[in-house]
Amino acid sequence: MEEKTLHRPIMVNGVIKFLIQKEDGLYIDATLGCGGHSLAILSSSRNSVIGIDLDPDQIRIATERLSNFMERFLPVQANYRFIDQFITKKVDGVLFDLGYSSYQLDNPVRGFSYRENGPLDMRYGKHGITAYDLIENRNQDEIADLIYHYGGEHNSRRIARKIKEKKPRTTGELAILVRKSFPREKGHKHLGRIFQALRIAVNKEMENIEEGIIGASKILKKKGRLVIVSYHSEEEKLICRKARELELKSLTKRVVTPDRIEFQENPRCRSAHLRAFER
Repeated sequence: MEEKTLHRPIMVNGVIKFLIQKEDGLYIDATLGCGGHSLAILSSSRNSVIGIDLDPDQIRIATERLSNFMERFLPVQANYRFIDQFITKKVDGVLFDLGYSSYQLDNPVRGFSYRENGPLDMRYGKHGITAYDLIENRNQDEIADLIYHYGGEHNSRRIARKIKEKKPRTTGELAILVRKSFPREKGHKHLGRIFQALRIAVNKEMENIEEGIIGASKILKKKGRLVIVSYHSEEEKLICRKARELELKSLTKRVVTPDRIEFQENPRCRSAHLRAFER
């Protein structure tokens, strides 16, 4: 994939500012994606990076993109939830950029986008249940609960009932179902909430985040940095709670948001919130 087709990594200046404290350290990019953050870290210093991603396609793209840095870059296909089980040495910093990547969103086959028709999948990796499996196997109340808690959708009961009645198999079918449920409103805001909720549930994102933060705190050196970019309120609440429980020092008195220039370069960063902590 050509460099120009890859979106600029989210809040890269803030990530570098808060994460990098030395010129020859070891850093973990726990959500490697297409390698944008790792590229910035490797290009700006002599630091080494271990890049983790569950998606083999992302590993392949990032490895190609970072081919000039292979002596300082190690890709690992794994779930960051278990970071302390396969990273056996202390590190200077860990980065989490939560959620899906632009590459995954733009690929209809992955089933993340309501703008393109594709299978109702939404998995980051190649294993486990799909969004269709979840709809098929969960009852109406369970689907309503996850749409409400993970998507903040107040019409969750109504949507869950229609989902169980129609049992959509594709993103297009689900999008039509939601739009028809709100004929007098702009359906995209409801679509965003519902797709977000299903994606979080399919990938067990909240559990992964909690365990990932605990694991990261175990492998950080003293004064090591933990930087997390999140995209919705439930993630933020969880991050702040775990940081307090683990007695991590907050380096950001208030949440850091994208500046105007970054928003112009990549509008998808609009909901990004950065927080940084020190062990």
